[in-house]
Amino acid sequence: MNRLNQLIVPAVFVLATLTVLPACGAIEAEESGASGVPVQVIKLGQGATAGLNGKIIPDQSINIVSKASGKVAEVRVQEGSKVKKGDVLVQLETSELTQQVKQAEYSSTAAQAKLADTQAGARTQEITGLQSSILAAGGAYQQTTAAVEQAKAGLDLATSSYNRLRNAFESSSSVTQDDLDKGTLDYEKAKAGYEQALGAQKSAEAQLRGAEAKLELAKVGPTENTIKALQADVERLNATLELANSGLSNATITAPIDGVIVKKGISPGELAQAGVQILSLVNMDQVQVELSVMDSQITQVKEGMTVEVKVQNVPDKSFQGVISFVSPVANTNSNTFPVKVKVDNKDGLLFAGMVAEVQLNAAQISRLEVPKSAVVKKDQKEYLFTAEGSTAHLVEVKTEEKNQDWLYVMPNDKIKANQQIIVKPTDNLAEGTKVKAE
Repeated sequence: MNRLNQLIVPAVFVLATLTVLPACGAIEAEESGASGVPVQVIKLGQGATAGLNGKIIPDQSINIVSKASGKVAEVRVQEGSKVKKGDVLVQLETSELTQQVKQAEYSSTAAQAKLADTQAGARTQEITGLQSSILAAGGAYQQTTAAVEQAKAGLDLATSSYNRLRNAFESSSSVTQDDLDKGTLDYEKAKAGYEQALGAQKSAEAQLRGAEAKLELAKVGPTENTIKALQADVERLNATLELANSGLSNATITAPIDGVIVKKGISPGELAQAGVQILSLVNMDQVQVELSVMDSQITQVKEGMTVEVKVQNVPDKSFQGVISFVSPVANTNSNTFPVKVKVDNKDGLLFAGMVAEVQLNAAQISRLEVPKSAVVKKDQKEYLFTAEGSTAHLVEVKTEEKNQDWLYVMPNDKIKANQQIIVKPTDNLAEGTKVKAE
């Protein structure tokens, strides 16, 4: 019973010792020697205030970690520092992160500008420029066409001369081998010039068609797929910018709640690792008392119940608390259930680790206990016989199982503490029967 977190005083109305009251005690005959049915009686016990021992813990306790890895530039708090939500606690170096943000901003701006220009369509100056390109390409095409015609004429002439020389060389000796070779060379040159002129003509024609296509596209405007592709690029670069800004923001570590720094695990110049604890912060404006309640009493403890909390280290003062949590699951390898009580600590008198005694309101948890042998069942109802003076009275009750021998009885205007009831009533008892205690 001296263990921490164990119920000190049972939270129920305890039953008085089952001692049979003497015949001349609680029940007195109306007159000396009066006869009555012999009965055994007990007195329902007095209520008691339940006391529970527990340990005080912070209502809020946070282990602060860095979201990003980086070299610590500044630590603005020490152990014991009081901070407000949003206060800067630790600052990491940000030079590289700032450059990443600027680069992402430039890329995003350029992509947005390109998208806007594409959506706006071609301007008058661009149309005029494309038209000029078509005129220039058309002129180049005409020149190459003229060159093709000239090269064709030269090829025809060279072909005719070559054919004449070859025939003469084969039929007579008036044409020498040198003359034939010279004619052959002139033919090959003319042929190559013609082919080159045709290639230039085709290239000029392709440039002309390309310039015309560009003008046509500029007049029609960008396609839906082109716009979608540019929009996707803008969204991608905006996401990169958000990521860069998030990285920069994570380099500044702030307090998530009001509280007091109770542990500092990093100093300027050290490397903060992502996800590794660097500070501990608690808020003690409100504290909790952790309790362990036995399974036989857990049904009597309800969320929202007000309780009185006393701490030995703070004598002559009590604190009001409220039960904030009643676990439906027992502790591992135990028949106790975790219960938490919230207590206001604006004055700062309570510290984590103090042992507190929680007094439950007896009016909220008081319950009467009777042996099962005292209960009479009739017509699917339950009754008790009370003994008032020397007369038995039948009283309807509502019960709840406690164990194999005892029941809880809900108090009512006819069943109260200190009242005498008859145990093991016999069949010859009824409402108004005269009784005498043995």
